Amino acid sequence: MATRAKPAGSLLVASAEAFDGALERFAALADGLGKGALNSQRNLERAAETLKQVASCEEEMQAHAQAFMAALGTARDVQQTQAEAVRVRALEIQARTEELARLMRGFDAIGKDAAALNATAQQLAARKRTPDEMVKDGELLAGLDELQERMTKVVARAEQLGADARVTDFEDLWRKIDSLRQQILSARNKIALLKEALLRAAPPVRAS
Repeated sequence: MATRAKPAGSLLVASAEAFDGALERFAALADGLGKGALNSQRNLERAAETLKQVASCEEEMQAHAQAFMAALGTARDVQQTQAEAVRVRALEIQARTEELARLMRGFDAIGKDAAALNATAQQLAARKRTPDEMVKDGELLAGLDELQERMTKVVARAEQLGADARVTDFEDLWRKIDSLRQQILSARNKIALLKEALLRAAPPVRAS
């Protein structure tokens, strides 16, 4: 089974710890060499052996130092790569945020227009009249025509905005826009049915 490579941070810590351990051993050997007595053959042999250990420890320290510097360079390269990835992601987040803000402004505008259309519809519905008066009320038919035309324009804007939201992968916003679009379509259909009923009930125009 292949051994997984350690992350750059782990290698850096391990190499630093190895260098620190070699440094501590060197310090201990140097301290012992400086304090040892040199007054007998045995002591001189011990001192010579300690010198060999010091030289070996120096070589070990140099190897660990090189490994540490290499790990430090690797960690720096990894950090720079990650920093570049963060920079690119930040630009992507900024662009997506601006795109969503644009779509939300459009959605809010359509919502306000829908509220205005609803208010107009309520004003038309609030006018008290008999069925005959409604049939003969030219202003009512004109108002319904205008309201239906305004609704058609708002529906078209909602369709375009919804398409933009879907293309840019804002599915949750698309669902909200489509729901509002369907509400306006439903209201427009009711107005169309009312107009049709009024026109059918209107007395025929007699030829002069």
